[in-house]
Amino acid sequence: MKLVRILASLWESGTVSIGAALLLLAAALLLPPITLPRDTYDHLVVFDLTQSMNVTDYEIDGNPASRLAYAKHSMHAALRNLPCGSRVGWGAFAEYRTIVLLAPVEVCSNYSDLLASLDQIDGRMRWGNASEITKGVFWAMRAARDLGTKTNVVFLTDGHEAPPLDSTRQAVAIFDDLTVGTIRGWIFGVGGDTPRPIPRTDAEGNPLGYWRADQVIQRASAPGEEPIASSEHLSAVHEAHLRALASQVGFQYRRLDGVEALDTALRDARLARRAPVPTDVSWLPSTLALLLLAIRFWPASLRIARHRAHQTSIGRHRVVSFARKLSDAGVRGSL
Repeated sequence: MKLVRILASLWESGTVSIGAALLLLAAALLLPPITLPRDTYDHLVVFDLTQSMNVTDYEIDGNPASRLAYAKHSMHAALRNLPCGSRVGWGAFAEYRTIVLLAPVEVCSNYSDLLASLDQIDGRMRWGNASEITKGVFWAMRAARDLGTKTNVVFLTDGHEAPPLDSTRQAVAIFDDLTVGTIRGWIFGVGGDTPRPIPRTDAEGNPLGYWRADQVIQRASAPGEEPIASSEHLSAVHEAHLRALASQVGFQYRRLDGVEALDTALRDARLARRAPVPTDVSWLPSTLALLLLAIRFWPASLRIARHRAHQTSIGRHRVVSFARKLSDAGVRGSL
């Protein structure tokens, strides 16, 4: 009983609670990350850099934006929601090939570098004006395979093939060294449904007007077929082609119709892998410290509040009594 009284006295004086809270706060500062298993993601995000991606059929904060700008804007928003331990890298597509610009790196420790490098991706990196997207997806699969870490592919494109795919050309078969299902990922259709003129730029990104019908290869008709109207100098998202391509390589397809589309796709549970990740748990002792301090000082605060309320009540009672006395004296004086 004596020990209990001593502890109660120490608690009442604040020695135990404040001391324990200080120890917990010190532990929060010194506690190293603890390795815990969690879902993580490895992505190689490939941006189509061909000139049709300069078509402005999106808006960012009410201002017109190109397809490439909106794809990068969506990636900015999605990057901050990926869990620590996930890895992201950048790729670029032009002509018929995909090259790796940045091999996947851990997102939390390299967040600023990822954003800075993402901002530098633009059409000036383009090394050719052709746009054989089907081959580009195959090359992206090769790149992900060669990274050797079961990296997923996220390919952002409008699907505008140049030269165009038509009935006079054979469908492009998947490369012999690739197997459907080995590499997983998404193909994102970027752009609107209304065909728009394609801006023409030089190697430095300076505008040169728009591509004309006589400057691009138009669709051809097979022998015996009626001539078809072709407008390859205009561009809209080729959704049917991209859906078929995604099915051919075993990917998922989705339209980039909002920032959240890319965000949810990058955190698709089907693409997750369980991995041990150093996890910051300093919030736990910090929370316990705050709880101890709240328990210690809350009764005193309550007592002070009750005392103030009591004093206010007494003051009001005295004022009312004094007013009544004045009222009675006034009545008697008038009589």
